[in-house]
Amino acid sequence: MSAVTTVAPALPAGQRPLVRWGVLRRAGVTVEGDRLTVRTSVRTRSWALGPGGVASAAHLTGRLCDAAGHAGWGDIGRGNPNKAGGCLHLCDATGAGLACLIVSDWVPVGPTPLTLAHPDGLSVPVDDTKTGDFLRLSGFADLLDRHGVPVREASEPPPPAAAFAGTLRPGAKDALGLPALVAIAQLVLCWLVMFFVGGLGSGPGAERAVELLMSGSTLVFAALTAGRAFLLGALAPRGGRASAELRPSPSVPVTRAFRDRSVLRAVGENLELRTAQNVLRLLRGPADPVLGVREALILNDRGRPWGVALVDGRRAVQAFLHWDTWCGGDPGQARLRAFADAAGIAVRPHELRRSRTAGEGDRTARRWTARDYRSDAFAFPAWVAFLLLFLTGFQVVFGAWAGFDGALFYLFNGLAFAIGCVPYAVRACWRTFRLNRMV
Repeated sequence: MSAVTTVAPALPAGQRPLVRWGVLRRAGVTVEGDRLTVRTSVRTRSWALGPGGVASAAHLTGRLCDAAGHAGWGDIGRGNPNKAGGCLHLCDATGAGLACLIVSDWVPVGPTPLTLAHPDGLSVPVDDTKTGDFLRLSGFADLLDRHGVPVREASEPPPPAAAFAGTLRPGAKDALGLPALVAIAQLVLCWLVMFFVGGLGSGPGAERAVELLMSGSTLVFAALTAGRAFLLGALAPRGGRASAELRPSPSVPVTRAFRDRSVLRAVGENLELRTAQNVLRLLRGPADPVLGVREALILNDRGRPWGVALVDGRRAVQAFLHWDTWCGGDPGQARLRAFADAAGIAVRPHELRRSRTAGEGDRTARRWTARDYRSDAFAFPAWVAFLLLFLTGFQVVFGAWAGFDGALFYLFNGLAFAIGCVPYAVRACWRTFRLNRMV
């Protein structure tokens, strides 16, 4: 196993789909030197450790404080937090709150930390982890303890300091977010103005105004929803050069998307797990003395392997790889051991009874239906494409009936259709006839 150099500990944000890889690569909680820094997708806050900055922390268990539980405009698209994890208040020397962190936002595997009791993450109740264990398994407790910041459990949130930074959340999880709300608002407003102008106005000027309001608002809606989603996906940061890669060696049929996309990479200080659906998870590598992955446990049930769990020093599961889809085609474990050796991770057998949900198989390796895609945050939902199809179709038919002859009217509708409907149809066909084919 290669030598490992210690790096500054850090907590990455929870996993994100392709359109939000940028959030995942920017956000994080780090301790460098004597400063604790919280980075979100849009801002950075940093405090000294000790009496002059973060002197303690209060964990509000089992629920969220009013500041964290109140969803403002900026929280649209950021996902629903797991209230079981509570929130963590960073406090100054007087006990006043400097900032609030929702614990579940900073768990790489998702809203609930995973243990070896449920390594595959299926059928895990949100209250499966006790509130105290939630903070420990998330890594926050060890991160703060290592730097001399005591953490106490609290039944009420501490009073906010004068410089209270509010609730710091990593960033959006889906592609729509606040811009989608703006898009809908302008669409409704423009149509209301259009009816007012059309009802009271007359002549060529009023007709041109109706044409532009109708088609222009539809184009803006398409650009702020579908267009923005595809742009975020196209510009998503792919990460640096990998020092080691582990790709699936399946012994069962899998989809082409799983075969071509799924990969576990060692990149710099992190491990990156990418799924067939382009969901990316950042794990801290073994160089992180607090939160890094230490071992790859080959889970055996009476001598038969059924999975590989990547665990940290707390035995919290940071990633789970199904044996039949990832390692079944490499029974000698040569690829797994080569990757672990290059990444500095120990490989050990671990006897564990096969979980009752393991029989359902690897969800990411099977053929996905429209319902599966709707259950996750991928690009933009189908209703956007169908609404644009209805709006553009209705407007073109209505314009032809009403005698609209403005070139911009038909150009804007054509662009809205091209932005919102054509890519959606192409993507659906690509998924059906290419990505979701079993190989």
